[in-house]
Amino acid sequence: MISRYKQLDLDDAEAGMILSVSVLDHQGSVLMQAGAAVSEGALTSMRRRGIEQITVVDDAISREELDAERERVSARLARLFRHPGATRADAILHDAIDAYRLEALQ
Repeated sequence: MISRYKQLDLDDAEAGMILSVSVLDHQGSVLMQAGAAVSEGALTSMRRRGIEQITVVDDAISREELDAERERVSARLARLFRHPGATRADAILHDAIDAYRLEALQ
């Protein structure tokens, strides 16, 4: 499955990358919010705090690739749920799986 996000070792991260997941320290405190651009100072600070990896937006994936993957995922779910709505629980499960799988493709 294609994802719009990629996890990087901090040593491979570069200033200007956009975080897709908030960076937390070892106590669970937020160091940087998702959506923030990483700066050289932030990279240095994260290294000092023992952060080893971050998750960033992967700009190398084209919008066409994401759209094609969205279609593939939706078609797969449609096949898996050939009898959607047989029960209310089926519909809820389908919607939850659909939202989960398509979240990384936003």
